[in-house]
Amino acid sequence: MEKKIKLLDKTFKPFLSHEEIEKAIDQVAARINADFEGCTDIPVLLCILNGSIMFTAELMKRLTFNCELVSMKLSSYVGTRSTGQVREVMGVTGSLKDRRVIIVEDIVDTGNTIQDLSRIVRERGASEVRICTMLLKPAVYDKDIKLDYVAMEIPNDFIVGFGLDYDEVGRNFRDIYVLDPDPDYHVIDHTMKYYILFGPPGAGKGTQASAMVEKFNLCHISTGALLRKEIAANTKLGLKAKSLIDAGELVPDEVVEGMIEHEFDTVKGVSGFLLDGFPRTIAQAEALDKILAARGEGVTSVVSIMIPDEMIKERIQHRAAIEGRADDASEDTINTRIRTYHEKTEPLIDFYRKAGKYTEIDGTGTIEEVRAKIFTEMDRL
Repeated sequence: MEKKIKLLDKTFKPFLSHEEIEKAIDQVAARINADFEGCTDIPVLLCILNGSIMFTAELMKRLTFNCELVSMKLSSYVGTRSTGQVREVMGVTGSLKDRRVIIVEDIVDTGNTIQDLSRIVRERGASEVRICTMLLKPAVYDKDIKLDYVAMEIPNDFIVGFGLDYDEVGRNFRDIYVLDPDPDYHVIDHTMKYYILFGPPGAGKGTQASAMVEKFNLCHISTGALLRKEIAANTKLGLKAKSLIDAGELVPDEVVEGMIEHEFDTVKGVSGFLLDGFPRTIAQAEALDKILAARGEGVTSVVSIMIPDEMIKERIQHRAAIEGRADDASEDTINTRIRTYHEKTEPLIDFYRKAGKYTEIDGTGTIEEVRAKIFTEMDRL
């Protein structure tokens, strides 16, 4: 391997040799061959351009069953950062209807692209969808979609080579290189960020959270998902939470706080955390301050996506109609949800406003307009 390479305005240093890459491809191909041994249909390999061209080519050489190759092109990155928006640049070059499809990706990080890809492939009539990726960044992958075949796991660093690019250059290298934090080119902020996301029902928190996580390299901590994760992993805190839930009791603050602190301690390779659904009370906010103070840190900012009550009603009713949930569309139910939100959230808004940590975002525009406002404010912070 070259000791270092220069691509445009960035310097990259050696990370994975060609020999290591080939060994990993050998192993993942063997797993695929075992799963498709003796198949009588002709599965489709869906190559995602341009990044997975080299990986797909090497993978195909090793497959022992008949298969068809098609491709499509999506885009979400500009330079070294994701835009948070996945768009289809070139449609699928062949039919997927009633076919078993193996999506072949070069790299999976947060999983936004994989989520959209799975949806697109199923909408085109695939009978089965499997996902194969050369590289996975487990520290930031936050989707429930199963990755069937992973050749290698890597930290959450920016890499180039073997099909991966920096502004469309660097794909041709046989080896893989990682961005070298050279102070001549950019300054790295090592301060960990802690954001809290507020917003009433229908404000679009879920949509915006995914984009915030991807653009700013954050770990998304949703209390509901965190409880499920700890319970599934049979951790000490998870077992305690499960016993309380099974008994019909509420999970106390200290258990939830312990799970969040555990995430702070164990998640690596991120620039910060995005808390969603916590804190919900002043007591929880004060507990969070103590947890962070013990680490020599504090809340960076509360990002609050605000929309008028009438818009909350419209969006809840629209969502309920789409999902066929008539009970959620009743006027009394919606008014109760709005009232509950204000009663629980407004004291927290005052708490963080007094601390100088509160940032309010007008959520009445389009998804893209609201996202731009959020990004502008977070860049400023």
